[in-house]
Amino acid sequence: MLKRLKVIGGCGLVFSVLLFFALQFVRPKGAWAQTQRQVDPHAAFKNEPVVVTKITYRNTKVQSFRSVKGVGENPDPVTPFQAGDAWVQDLTVYLLNRTNQTIVHASFTFSFPETTNWATRFRAVFPLTVGRIPDAFAFEDGRAISQRPDAQPISFGPGQVMAIHLGDYIDRIRADVEPSQSLSQLSKMDVGMVSFFFADGLRWSGSFRVLDQQTKTWQRADPNFFPGNQDARLPGLPGWVEQ
Repeated sequence: MLKRLKVIGGCGLVFSVLLFFALQFVRPKGAWAQTQRQVDPHAAFKNEPVVVTKITYRNTKVQSFRSVKGVGENPDPVTPFQAGDAWVQDLTVYLLNRTNQTIVHASFTFSFPETTNWATRFRAVFPLTVGRIPDAFAFEDGRAISQRPDAQPISFGPGQVMAIHLGDYIDRIRADVEPSQSLSQLSKMDVGMVSFFFADGLRWSGSFRVLDQQTKTWQRADPNFFPGNQDARLPGLPGWVEQ
């Protein structure tokens, strides 16, 4: 923009001085505006199948993995960063499959706590679902789950990292959030895990579950069950290499 305003000739110095003083009283907008933001990833328990390893803003890491701590331990921090009005679309969330099985369907939430209305318990949330549940296991409370005919399973393999670029979904995010408040006016976002379906029909939604094929209802697996080694593939452990 300033290059277009460049003046060639004797009046250029006067114009430049006037422009300098004018800019001192104009609030920067768009990419110029920098506000403190923060993204709170889901703090993971050791027996969870998928964790957020990091979050980047314009390819710079602004948030690291967070885990649930024991009594008396300091929590992993949520780190503020400076970002412009278009901050949400410039975020990328990196997710690690810690299990030894392939995930074919995943559901997440991206919520904005500053929109919370405590009287109505409403909060603006963008739900994101990717993949397809195997048809033989697409049931909830005995009823078949409706899926888009064109939905295809993802292939989120063991030990793999999946990157979610929020810019790919920004129009949908705005549609869900901006009736409450403009994204540019918000400074906080939370990332939540909802459910994961595996290629063999195993499900995680707060705990691991298996489908009773007679009743088509989900039954909790043993609390100690984990498909793989729950002490491995965890950021911060010896041998962990960030991807």
